Amino acid sequence: MTDQSRLMGKNDGKPFRVVAALIRRDGKILLTQRWPGRHLGLMWEFPGGKVEEGESDEQALQRELSEELGIDVNIGTACFETCHGYGNRAVHLIIYRCSMLSGEPRPIDVKAVEWVDEKSLLERNFPPADLPFVHELVAGRIAHIDISDSDSDDGFKPAQVVRRP
Repeated sequence: MTDQSRLMGKNDGKPFRVVAALIRRDGKILLTQRWPGRHLGLMWEFPGGKVEEGESDEQALQRELSEELGIDVNIGTACFETCHGYGNRAVHLIIYRCSMLSGEPRPIDVKAVEWVDEKSLLERNFPPADLPFVHELVAGRIAHIDISDSDSDDGFKPAQVVRRP
């Protein structure tokens, strides 16, 4: 099975759920680069992955970050949500604010890992589903919230659907 067909899954019309982490440190944002030769190869993205059947968003995000980067995180509030069509299948993307608890990100199951200055994000090549979020970050509309403050209300509102397949 090709990476493309594995990613898209069977054509049942149901979007697959993907979770990703917004991890900030010292004014920079953690990005990972996809492997060449795969769907959206060599593009940069926010670390995370597909939510498997029976997993919560939080469980999936913890698993993906451990498998891909060798880190453990504290997962905070969602700060962005969208749907985007890729061919005959849609991805439902939810991005959560996270802070690192342990480990230093290293490329275990990704091509590369980099801490990138927020203002230079638009210089990178991102998957179409990530682009609205990148624009919001660069414009300063995604507030930096201390996720350890559980009483914080950041006024999260899901983004409108960008495109349906």
